[in-house]
Amino acid sequence: MPKKQTNVIPFQILRVALYIRVSTEEQALHGISLIAQEDALCRYAREHGYKVVDIYRDEGNSARKPVMKRPVMLQLLEDVKAGKIDRILFTKLDRWFRNVREYHNVQEILEAHNVTWQATLEDYDTLSANGRLRVNIMLSVNESESDRDSERIKFVFEGKRQRREWCFTGGPGQWPYGYMPQEDEDGIKRCVKNPETAPIVQDFWDYVVKYNSVRKAGMYCCEKYGITRNYRSWMVTAKNELYTGTFRDVEDYCPAYVSRADWERIILGHQIIKKTQSPDRVYLFTGLIRCPDCGNTMKATFKTYPNDRSLEYNGYRCNNAKLHTCTFRHQLSERKIEKYLLENIVGEIESYITEAEIHQKEKRPKPKVQDIMVLNEQLRRLNVIYIAGNIGDEDYAAETKRIKSAIEKAKQETAESRPVNVEGLKRFLASDFLSVYGTLTKEDQRRLWRSIIEEIYIENTTITGIKPRL
Repeated sequence: MPKKQTNVIPFQILRVALYIRVSTEEQALHGISLIAQEDALCRYAREHGYKVVDIYRDEGNSARKPVMKRPVMLQLLEDVKAGKIDRILFTKLDRWFRNVREYHNVQEILEAHNVTWQATLEDYDTLSANGRLRVNIMLSVNESESDRDSERIKFVFEGKRQRREWCFTGGPGQWPYGYMPQEDEDGIKRCVKNPETAPIVQDFWDYVVKYNSVRKAGMYCCEKYGITRNYRSWMVTAKNELYTGTFRDVEDYCPAYVSRADWERIILGHQIIKKTQSPDRVYLFTGLIRCPDCGNTMKATFKTYPNDRSLEYNGYRCNNAKLHTCTFRHQLSERKIEKYLLENIVGEIESYITEAEIHQKEKRPKPKVQDIMVLNEQLRRLNVIYIAGNIGDEDYAAETKRIKSAIEKAKQETAESRPVNVEGLKRFLASDFLSVYGTLTKEDQRRLWRSIIEEIYIENTTITGIKPRL
């Protein structure tokens, strides 16, 4: 009699991302290496039959650092949102985060995209209340340990600095430009001039002392020696008192490139003048303008007039253009934006109120809440099918993207179907704010614009309209 066949669920293949992190301080003190973490995680993935999607190496960043300042972490989250990852592997929880608040911010993103994480050398359960409590406790403990480690590290390097030992971690690219470590006759590493870059740095400082311009000195050295180094890097060099031979109040720490008197006259004197002129810089439209090319929020900046460096003006630009990931290289003048708004804000808001009231009288479609529930259920079933091995990686990724796009569209339609409250806009127009605008401080002007505007639309360098804040 033939045996009764049973349904056999295929072996579950998870797409995993390997996340490895080490700060330069930890590497200096404990010898923690990215290679050791990578080897351990790759071995773990092979043993469990996981498919490694990518390896995210976060070198030189503390786990206490905000996510927005950790490029590798941001790339990982982008891949999570793109549906490329099912699980994230790291060796220990403190490799992932040592900051409770940042952990929960990222965890919210992971849960929204059905992505889990696993510490291969530790056992955590995030499904139960007790398990989540334990994670929070351990994160708090790790956060406290991080603070104590930081204090110990500062103590160690303070001792090295007082003994005039080499105190800079990382590779040659992270050392102060123009310096390098070298062992003396006692086997102690000292900070000495780097023979390869010393002529460049000396020429830079000679030019700065003679012509009083960091920008021109940097351009001169780049052209003379055929190197590529931007203005910001030269300014970091110019502001560093190390080049006077003094490091954090320790004199004769290293050979000098410039005298202390010249450095204070050029650098410190320039900073004192700038602080006297503009102690608190206020940008009126920070966060309200998006790049017309890449959609990135444009960053506030300021410039000086070529004919008079004492006069400054505010502007906004896209930082992605500097990274060559955006073609919008223009800078928008804050003064022109302010002028446009003062001349057009009343008309813009009145038009918006009229359109909103007409829209209110029209028959609106029903909210898409039911559609969102159906789509979420489709996404759940798709994950089950994929885990069972009944759909390939490419088809799974494409279908996931389609369903998530449909969910976002349904959410947007639901938001648009809700009634719009324009009473606040009407009260704003009735306040006759234009008559008192000129008497407000810059900070009060900034608050006013942010209270009434959610976004300023631009095309090329022309303002095309606004989106009121309701």
